[in-house]
Amino acid sequence: MGLRRTFLLGVMKHFAIPRIKKMVERDHSTSRIPGAILPTETSPTRFVIPLEMMKLISTRDDLSMNLAIPVRRMMSILKNEEYSVESISKNPTPVRTETTESFVEEMEDFAKGLGIGSVGYTRLSENLIFQNMGVLYKNAIVLTMEMDSDKIELAPSPETGDMIMRTYDELGIATNKLADFLRSHGYGAQASHPIGGLVLYPPLAQSAGLGWLGLHGLLITPEFGPRVRFSAIFTSIENLPFSERSEHEWIEQYCKKCGRCMRECPTQAIFEEPLVEGHRITHIDREKCFPYFTQYYGCTICVKVCPFSRRSYDELRKRVKE
Repeated sequence: MGLRRTFLLGVMKHFAIPRIKKMVERDHSTSRIPGAILPTETSPTRFVIPLEMMKLISTRDDLSMNLAIPVRRMMSILKNEEYSVESISKNPTPVRTETTESFVEEMEDFAKGLGIGSVGYTRLSENLIFQNMGVLYKNAIVLTMEMDSDKIELAPSPETGDMIMRTYDELGIATNKLADFLRSHGYGAQASHPIGGLVLYPPLAQSAGLGWLGLHGLLITPEFGPRVRFSAIFTSIENLPFSERSEHEWIEQYCKKCGRCMRECPTQAIFEEPLVEGHRITHIDREKCFPYFTQYYGCTICVKVCPFSRRSYDELRKRVKE
């Protein structure tokens, strides 16, 4: 075993893994908040990617940690994840439950000023809450942030991996600031950090009308294709402009005809027929995907080759309708 690997394994064992486990336990504490909405028996278990990557590397000599996350970046992510849980105590008492159209516009303008790409609204299904997590309100504000297209084109690469972690960090910061903005106006808010979070984001974002799930298991949005990361804020506001239906169902038809992500996946981990796991529908064989994902900077090839990353939403929709 080389000195570099020995050093990295030591850092993971004594610093990174304990810190991430502490983060997970902090998120689990939300299930013990009085009145929290809890998952169902069929709700998914959260797959904590950084933790699972480190476990895999620790047990496989043929894999190494090529994605070097700067300590400052990781500390920022952990700090903001911690704040998303601890800031719940800042909610006003009592909380406001009604809002106005003008306030929603003001809130969206504030979000866009923080770098948020798009905003959607939906009512949370308990089936999407991860096991051992708790959510305070069923009213969900779902947020996206674009990943840099030039860096996606370099995937898999250190530059791509670093950009993805930066996006997670910046979205986490923006989500907490928006939650504080809601509290400052008298509304209850619970931020769900983009790293892991409290709920399964892709179907939540789909129900909020932000896009449609593609064959690669990622949500395809009209603004950015699959080049997005998600977070959410659960709020006391009962009269948000909740999405009633989606305009993006046609994407499923396009994906069935396309299949490019399936063909170009380096481990052939994407398959045509979906696997149903409770309320989670996936086309991804994690056993094939994850080792390569771990070894090669978070891979991201399926995002890179997706036509929605390189062509406009309207152009591709026109092809389906012709």
